[in-house]
Amino acid sequence: MENPYGTDRAVLDSRIFNELTAPLDLGLVNLKPTSGSTNTELAQLASTGEAGHLSVYYTEHQQAGKGRLGREWVTPAGSSLTVSVLAVPGPGFPPESLSWYTMLAALAWSRAAENTCGVPLGIKWPNDLLAGEQKVCGILAQMVPAGNGYGVVVGTGINVNQSREELPVATATSLRLAGAKNLNRTELLAEYLKQFAALDRGFRQVGGMAQMPLPANNGKSLHQLVSAKLATLGHDVRVEFPDGSTLVGTAIELGTDGSLVLEHGTGQREHVLAGDVHHVRRADGKYA
Repeated sequence: MENPYGTDRAVLDSRIFNELTAPLDLGLVNLKPTSGSTNTELAQLASTGEAGHLSVYYTEHQQAGKGRLGREWVTPAGSSLTVSVLAVPGPGFPPESLSWYTMLAALAWSRAAENTCGVPLGIKWPNDLLAGEQKVCGILAQMVPAGNGYGVVVGTGINVNQSREELPVATATSLRLAGAKNLNRTELLAEYLKQFAALDRGFRQVGGMAQMPLPANNGKSLHQLVSAKLATLGHDVRVEFPDGSTLVGTAIELGTDGSLVLEHGTGQREHVLAGDVHHVRRADGKYA
């Protein structure tokens, strides 16, 4: 069959994801040729009980996706990966720990990109991934009712095979432009799901405690693993709040609650929560 996306943009092979369902203990796995928003559609399935823990919803062409703060996220067919994963950790899991799934997904993508493509990625707090100093992946997590409690839908969109001309802004890049050795989107998505499932399993085993060492991670906690990948640390950043106020300081660490800890003024420290900010940018004007 002729490839509708061109010779360098192979259609995702759904068979491999069906094969991963049992080994990774995935829930519903749904590939849609087109989707308005994978997050919205998976959240609806969660609310009706049709989708359970580690359900996966992905599409070749997302047409009405939303990024953080309602920004539009549209992906050209065959050039990116757009996927949402539902996490419903179950009874006893602290609801506040659901916010860590944004960072868990970022860590999973960073491992997948390095393992599959040979491209190291850094995490830009609170919800982006960087190749060098340019954005390659955006993440949007939203809490949803699921069963008798709540879960979180984690939607991600990663630029895989775009040329410079196909990217919407100068601050964006793709794995191709970052020197990827492998642009097979099926292999990349499969590796992301493996990494996500493994991190999720460990996080649930420690009861959602981000400070507890995760099994099979060399004694490191989720907090430590994310901190080691956090490209924001060590830079002067400018935080813009929804009310128009700003805060400029040096990002010195990731808080135990997932906040960004800034040092400013005469050594004063302030914890900034992701839900409270509008923008976080480097103070020197660079995206990272």
